Amino acid sequence: MKTGALWTILIITAIIVFIASLKATVVISYSDELRLWVRVLFFKINILPQKKKKRGAQSMSARKAERIRKKLRKKAEKKKLTAKEKEQEKKAEKGKKKEPREIVDNIKMITSLAVLVVERFFKHLRIRLARIKIIVATGDAASTAVMYGAITQSLNILLPLLESVKCFEKLPQSDISVDLDYLAEEPTVDIKLMFSLRVWHTLDIGLSALKTFLKHKFAQMSRDDRQSEASAKPKSQKKKNHKL
Repeated sequence: MKTGALWTILIITAIIVFIASLKATVVISYSDELRLWVRVLFFKINILPQKKKKRGAQSMSARKAERIRKKLRKKAEKKKLTAKEKEQEKKAEKGKKKEPREIVDNIKMITSLAVLVVERFFKHLRIRLARIKIIVATGDAASTAVMYGAITQSLNILLPLLESVKCFEKLPQSDISVDLDYLAEEPTVDIKLMFSLRVWHTLDIGLSALKTFLKHKFAQMSRDDRQSEASAKPKSQKKKNHKL
C-alpha cells in the first residue's frame, strides 16, 4: 500500500512538473496577410487568419426562420431589462460616494499590480526574431532611395539595441535583409517574430499579483479597523462625561 501511494504521488508530481515546464510559443508572421498561431509541443493552433465557414446552397426553412426570430426577440427583451438594471445600479452607485483616501489606495494598488505584472512578464518572456525581409519600392526612384536609407539606418540602430535586451534574441538562421526595387510600385514586407512563455512563468506572475493584491487588502482592512476604533473612543468618553 505504501509503495502504491508513493508511486501515485511521484506520477502526479511528474505530471505537474511536465505541465508547468511546457512552453507556449506565439508566432506572428506577416507577408501578404497577418498570420498568428500558437505552438505547444507538436500541436499548432491557428488563430489568424480565421477559416471562413462554408455556407450550404439550401434555403432556410420557415420553421428555422421563426425560431431565429423568437431568439432575437428574447435577446432584445433581455437587453432592455439589463439596460434598466444598469441604470438602477448607476443611480445606486451615485448615492454611494467613495472616500478620496480609498480611491487613492485603489489607484496605488492598480499601479503596483501593473508594474509587477509587466516586470515579471518581460522577465520571463522570450522574443525571437526569425525573419525581416523588406523590399523598398514607391514607384519613384528618388523616394525609393530616401526610404531605403531611412529603413536601413533605423534597423542598424534598432537591432543592436534589441540584442542588448535579455528577453530578445536573433535566431542563428534568422534572415534579415533590406533591398530596393525601382520598378515596383509598392513595398514588400515579410516579418516573422516568436514569443514564448512557459506555464510556470504564468503561474509565477499570477501568484505574485495575488500576493500583492491580498497584502494591499489586508493593510486596508487593518487601517479601517483602526479608524473605526479611533472614532468609537470619543463617543464612549462623551457618554462617561455626561454621567458625571
